Amino acid sequence: MATSETFYAGWILHRRAYRNSSLIVDCYTEQHGRVGMVARGGRKDPLLQPFRPLQFLFKGHGELKTLMRCEPAGPAIGIVGEGLYCGLYLNELLTRLLHRDDPSNSLLALYAETLAGLAQEPEGREVLLRNFEFRLLDTLGYGFSLQHDVEAEPISASGLYRLEPDQGLVMDARGEFSGEDLLALAVGDWRLPVRRTARNLMRRALAPHLGEKPLASRELFRGMKTTNREKQT
Repeated sequence: MATSETFYAGWILHRRAYRNSSLIVDCYTEQHGRVGMVARGGRKDPLLQPFRPLQFLFKGHGELKTLMRCEPAGPAIGIVGEGLYCGLYLNELLTRLLHRDDPSNSLLALYAETLAGLAQEPEGREVLLRNFEFRLLDTLGYGFSLQHDVEAEPISASGLYRLEPDQGLVMDARGEFSGEDLLALAVGDWRLPVRRTARNLMRRALAPHLGEKPLASRELFRGMKTTNREKQT
């Protein structure tokens, strides 16, 4: 009796060598969320790279599935330079924060849109990353309001706030986030001071969920910037 083959759209987030010629690939797919797969002989397959939309056919019920076939679902997204490090950061966030086999389809389109933006909008990359982080936290149930504090009181433009990641914003005279910047951020006002606030806010919000292990993509980006400065001196 013939059986139908079901392919699932997705992206490769991470890959590592396995045995002599195979790969273990961490993928983000529709319907299944993050899935780990063994790709036998995968090191010879040029399709098995990040930043390219793919269609996966896999089987298995354990933590690691077996990749049976992989087909292209579109052209690779040409991310280079700093944009490449930003793409690696997105992949690392999803790998670290998403549970395996837990569908999060609402992020799949956002991920694709953010990658495309990183390739096309060098000046807007910081905004793209912050928007992705906010949406990711919301999807995982860790989101918080930028317009109201934990007491459901409106954020005061003249106040200072600290973030309690599991609760939300708390008014605090020694807080590091100004109410004015938080309210600007809530309405998409991305002036430079607001961007700094957004970056620090997201780092504080993500920290307890990422754990103590440093982000490899962040370290790579710092190394790249250091190398570039040294070349200019």
